[in-house]
Amino acid sequence: MDTDRFRQDVIVATAAAGSTVALSLIFEFGLEIEPSFFLQAAPLGVYFLHVFGHSFLPDSVDRPRYWVGLALAVAVVAFVIATL
Repeated sequence: MDTDRFRQDVIVATAAAGSTVALSLIFEFGLEIEPSFFLQAAPLGVYFLHVFGHSFLPDSVDRPRYWVGLALAVAVVAFVIATL
């Protein structure tokens, strides 16, 4: 594994994990609601999609900033769904 690919994986993993932790903390201490585990762990799905699916995408779309944005967008969507 080359260094650049490793760096990209770490960036995406950090964003997905950070989004998941932030979402769980907001649910626990901010809103005091407990949604399903799948809503709380939804941003991690983006990381698994990145790990297993990035090789099928063209290089113009397979950039860490797009994956980070997707992880954050999934966290926002999960937050909205949980608060409805």
